[in-house]
Amino acid sequence: MKSHRTNRSRAYYRHHRRRTIRRKLKIAVQYGWNISCKGQYAKGKIHCSCSLCAVKTRKDGFPHSQMKKLQYLDQQLIDYTKSEEC
Repeated sequence: MKSHRTNRSRAYYRHHRRRTIRRKLKIAVQYGWNISCKGQYAKGKIHCSCSLCAVKTRKDGFPHSQMKKLQYLDQQLIDYTKSEEC
C-alpha cells in the first residue's frame, strides 16, 4: 500500500470506470452478448478468440525468452537424471 495519497479526484476514477465500461460494452454488443447490467463490465477482461486477439503462442510459438528458459529447464532435467544414474 502506498504511504501517500495521489492527487486524483473521485471524478477521475469515475471517468476511467465509465471509459472502460463503454469500451467493453461496445465489444459485447458486437458479439451479441446479453447485457444485464453495465456495471459488470467495470472490472475483469473481455476475451476474444479470433486470431487477431488470441494468444500469439498458438500461431507464432513461444517468444525467444521463453524458449531459452525451456531449454535451460530441459538441460537441468537432463543433468539431474544423469546424476541420479551415477
